[in-house]
Amino acid sequence: MENLIANAQSPAVEEKIALENARINVRHKISNRIADTDSMLGSTSDISHILLHELSIFINKLSTANSLADMRASTESLKNAIGAIEGKVASGEVELPYQVKGQKAALEEAVVRAHGVSSLLK
Repeated sequence: MENLIANAQSPAVEEKIALENARINVRHKISNRIADTDSMLGSTSDISHILLHELSIFINKLSTANSLADMRASTESLKNAIGAIEGKVASGEVELPYQVKGQKAALEEAVVRAHGVSSLLK
Protein backbone atom coordinates (compact mmCIF):
# COMPACT_ATOMS: atom_id res chain seq x y z
CA MET A 1 0.00 0.00 0.00
CA GLU A 2 1.34 3.39 -0.94
CA ASN A 3 2.19 5.98 1.65
CA LEU A 4 -1.13 7.68 2.51
CA ILE A 5 0.48 10.50 4.45
CA ALA A 6 0.62 13.71 2.44
CA ASN A 7 3.97 15.34 2.05
CA ALA A 8 4.42 18.76 3.59
CA GLN A 9 3.96 21.62 1.15
CA SER A 10 5.68 24.97 1.05
CA PRO A 11 3.94 27.84 2.84
CA ALA A 12 3.09 29.40 -0.54
CA VAL A 13 1.41 26.20 -1.75
CA GLU A 14 -0.44 25.83 1.55
CA GLU A 15 -1.67 29.42 1.23
CA LYS A 16 -2.91 28.77 -2.33
CA ILE A 17 -4.73 25.66 -1.13
CA ALA A 18 -6.33 27.58 1.75
CA LEU A 19 -7.43 30.41 -0.57
CA GLU A 20 -8.91 27.96 -3.08
CA ASN A 21 -10.74 26.10 -0.30
CA ALA A 22 -12.13 29.40 1.01
CA ARG A 23 -13.26 30.37 -2.51
CA ILE A 24 -14.98 27.00 -2.98
CA ASN A 25 -16.64 27.36 0.42
CA VAL A 26 -18.03 30.80 -0.47
CA ARG A 27 -19.32 29.51 -3.81
CA HIS A 28 -21.10 26.64 -2.06
CA LYS A 29 -22.69 29.09 0.39
CA ILE A 30 -23.84 31.32 -2.47
CA SER A 31 -25.28 28.35 -4.34
CA ASN A 32 -27.03 26.95 -1.26
CA ARG A 33 -28.24 30.20 0.34
CA ILE A 34 -28.67 32.76 -2.43
CA ALA A 35 -29.00 31.26 -5.90
CA ASP A 36 -27.67 28.42 -7.99
CA THR A 37 -25.42 29.17 -10.95
CA ASP A 38 -28.24 28.97 -13.51
CA SER A 39 -30.38 31.44 -11.52
CA MET A 40 -27.48 33.87 -11.21
CA LEU A 41 -26.78 33.52 -14.92
CA GLY A 42 -30.44 34.27 -15.61
CA SER A 43 -30.32 37.36 -13.40
CA THR A 44 -27.13 38.50 -15.09
CA SER A 45 -28.77 38.04 -18.48
CA ASP A 46 -31.87 39.97 -17.39
CA ILE A 47 -29.79 42.88 -16.09
CA SER A 48 -27.64 42.90 -19.23
CA HIS A 49 -30.76 43.09 -21.38
CA ILE A 50 -32.28 45.85 -19.26
CA LEU A 51 -29.07 47.87 -19.48
CA LEU A 52 -28.71 47.24 -23.21
CA HIS A 53 -32.28 48.37 -23.86
CA GLU A 54 -32.07 51.41 -21.59
CA LEU A 55 -28.67 52.41 -22.96
CA SER A 56 -30.09 52.16 -26.48
CA ILE A 57 -32.99 54.44 -25.53
CA PHE A 58 -30.59 56.89 -23.90
CA ILE A 59 -28.16 56.99 -26.82
CA ASN A 60 -30.91 57.38 -29.41
CA LYS A 61 -32.53 60.26 -27.52
CA LEU A 62 -29.19 61.87 -26.70
CA SER A 63 -28.10 61.74 -30.32
CA THR A 64 -31.05 63.92 -31.35
CA ALA A 65 -30.89 66.32 -28.40
CA ASN A 66 -30.72 69.98 -29.35
CA SER A 67 -30.59 71.54 -25.90
CA LEU A 68 -29.60 70.87 -22.33
CA ALA A 69 -33.27 70.19 -21.56
CA ASP A 70 -33.33 67.54 -24.32
CA MET A 71 -30.15 66.00 -22.92
CA ARG A 72 -31.67 65.80 -19.45
CA ALA A 73 -34.88 64.33 -20.85
CA SER A 74 -32.85 61.62 -22.60
CA THR A 75 -31.75 60.27 -19.22
CA GLU A 76 -35.26 59.76 -17.80
CA SER A 77 -35.84 56.15 -18.90
CA LEU A 78 -32.42 55.03 -17.68
CA LYS A 79 -32.83 56.99 -14.45
CA ASN A 80 -36.25 55.40 -13.84
CA ALA A 81 -34.87 51.93 -14.52
CA ILE A 82 -31.71 52.02 -12.39
CA GLY A 83 -31.42 55.41 -10.69
CA ALA A 84 -32.56 54.22 -7.27
CA ILE A 85 -29.62 51.86 -6.94
CA GLU A 86 -27.23 54.75 -6.28
CA GLY A 87 -29.17 55.80 -3.17
CA LYS A 88 -29.45 52.24 -1.88
CA VAL A 89 -25.71 51.75 -2.22
CA ALA A 90 -24.93 55.15 -0.68
CA SER A 91 -27.18 54.45 2.32
CA GLY A 92 -25.69 50.99 2.86
CA GLU A 93 -29.03 49.29 2.17
CA VAL A 94 -27.33 47.43 -0.69
CA GLU A 95 -23.70 46.39 -1.02
CA LEU A 96 -22.57 45.13 -4.39
CA PRO A 97 -20.12 42.20 -4.65
CA TYR A 98 -17.55 44.24 -6.55
CA GLN A 99 -17.43 46.64 -3.62
CA VAL A 100 -16.45 43.79 -1.32
CA LYS A 101 -13.89 42.42 -3.78
CA GLY A 102 -12.66 45.87 -4.68
CA GLN A 103 -13.34 47.55 -7.99
CA LYS A 104 -9.78 47.05 -9.22
CA ALA A 105 -9.85 43.32 -8.44
CA ALA A 106 -13.30 42.86 -10.02
CA LEU A 107 -12.24 44.67 -13.20
CA GLU A 108 -9.01 42.70 -13.39
CA GLU A 109 -10.96 39.42 -13.08
CA ALA A 110 -13.30 40.52 -15.86
CA VAL A 111 -10.43 41.59 -18.13
CA VAL A 112 -8.47 38.37 -17.58
CA ARG A 113 -11.59 36.26 -18.17
CA ALA A 114 -12.56 38.23 -21.28
CA HIS A 115 -9.05 37.96 -22.71
CA GLY A 116 -9.02 34.20 -22.05
CA VAL A 117 -12.35 33.72 -23.83
CA SER A 118 -11.20 35.91 -26.73
CA SER A 119 -8.02 33.87 -27.05
CA LEU A 120 -10.04 30.67 -27.31
CA LEU A 121 -12.33 32.18 -29.95
CA LYS A 122 -9.40 32.97 -32.29
